Amino acid sequence: MSCLKGKVVLISGAGSGLGKETALAFAKAGTNLIICGRGYGKLEQVKDSIANQFEVDVFPVRADVSSEHDVKMLIKTAVDRFQKIDILINNAAVFHQYHVVDSPLDSWDYQINNNATSVFLMMRESLPIMRNQKSGHIINITSGLVREGAAGFGAYAASKAAVEALTYSVQDEETKNGILVNVFNPGVMKTNLATIGDDPANVAPYLVELAHTDSLKERRVIQLEDFQLSGG
Repeated sequence: MSCLKGKVVLISGAGSGLGKETALAFAKAGTNLIICGRGYGKLEQVKDSIANQFEVDVFPVRADVSSEHDVKMLIKTAVDRFQKIDILINNAAVFHQYHVVDSPLDSWDYQINNNATSVFLMMRESLPIMRNQKSGHIINITSGLVREGAAGFGAYAASKAAVEALTYSVQDEETKNGILVNVFNPGVMKTNLATIGDDPANVAPYLVELAHTDSLKERRVIQLEDFQLSGG
């Protein structure tokens, strides 16, 4: 992915799981990185892992992406450090398992704020930067639960449905400004949100491939089967 070399990628929820593996995959492709999350210690570990393998600039920032204050700080820090944001990956997500009849309102709010409001804030603050560049690529992460649903996943599925609808709206608004906006379903993975599924390390290269292409402009969820990755 030599065409990605030197680009600046901002990844939320990068301390573990898919976010961590995505940071490693983009570093392998030669990009510089802003990685954010709530746990600075985990971000430092990701930075050290990348530094031991790749010659790229990685800057960790502790930030709660559901906080308007933190998001504004994060975007300013990214621009101060690199003068641009080429690719934004909204990966951060939380999950509480409740049947709707038992769900506290604060759990609903927590999942909506962290999974959907965070994406709104990150896009809103990044878009002026990308408009000024006349280029940019935003990738938002969704879930198959939007279509299928599952007992105990009501708030989580609703939050991801909001992400999909928001993605399509921003896509319609920003295409004329040279900004590509996609929503990507990574499938079921073994992360802190699930104990079954694929290893996130096997999924992260698909995000790099998606960032590499500007041909997937349809208003739909991008799936793993949309890509044919080369081996090695």
